[in-house]
Amino acid sequence: MESELVVSTIWEEDSLLELRVKGSSEYFAGMVECYSNRKAILELGLVLEKFPKSVSDKFSFSTGEGDYSHFNLSGFCTDGSGHTVVTVKIAHIEHYNHTRKQHDEVLFDLKMEPMAINNFGKALLKVASEPVGKTEAVLRNAI
Repeated sequence: MESELVVSTIWEEDSLLELRVKGSSEYFAGMVECYSNRKAILELGLVLEKFPKSVSDKFSFSTGEGDYSHFNLSGFCTDGSGHTVVTVKIAHIEHYNHTRKQHDEVLFDLKMEPMAINNFGKALLKVASEPVGKTEAVLRNAI
């Protein structure tokens, strides 16, 4: 299985943006459709297109937590060359009447080169500004 993270848009109404997030490591994979907004995706893209600026740099992003499907992304720089560990959490949560909720979750780390992070940030800027379904941001190129 290829290690990657793919973020795309699938629906929008007013300021609510529905994302499709697919991610996989060597051993684990998950997909979720969750909600965010263009401003949050734009802000994440701006951070990642220039990440890292120093060895102490970190980032964190979340579409939410709790009882709804969500996606979390965080990372930190590991050395002076800008290598980064990116932690991906994908949680798909569904509620059904008269039964317990379905909660599927995957959590994994990706080791990335700085250029891969920067290119992902630039692609997120496009996702945040282009029409729904037109583009996707892909984080690939694990070390």
